Amino acid sequence: MDINKIQDAIISEFDHFTDYLNRFSYFRHLRKITTSDNDLDTAEKKEENLVAGCSKKVWITATTQDGKIYFKADSENNITRGLVNLLVKVYSGNTAAAITNADLYFLHEIRLFNYLSPSRLQDFLSISKRIKSLAIAQHLKTIK
Repeated sequence: MDINKIQDAIISEFDHFTDYLNRFSYFRHLRKITTSDNDLDTAEKKEENLVAGCSKKVWITATTQDGKIYFKADSENNITRGLVNLLVKVYSGNTAAAITNADLYFLHEIRLFNYLSPSRLQDFLSISKRIKSLAIAQHLKTIK
């Protein structure tokens, strides 16, 4: 699905929240809408799939099928798992060009950064960088 359509769907998931939520409610809702079958198997939770720069362990893998890149991810922490699954939901199933050029306007619309502590913000940025670098690496594998 198109990245912008996915972002619009996520925004609409948060539309019914008119007031500033407490962090618990916000992240519970985030986890609910990002629960997926993209969790990694235990065998995939290895050092080479770890995201550097995160305060909690986060693993991400990428595969390419028909020119589109699909991500699987997991974390040892529920909030971080929600953050990584949010990005996987947006990016997975798109081309490397779409992933690296995406304007993630939904982050502002759902006020995500209002709820993140400095360490969670760093985790989010590290996860985003890792997904983009995996997308580029997958793309390079296909053009050799």
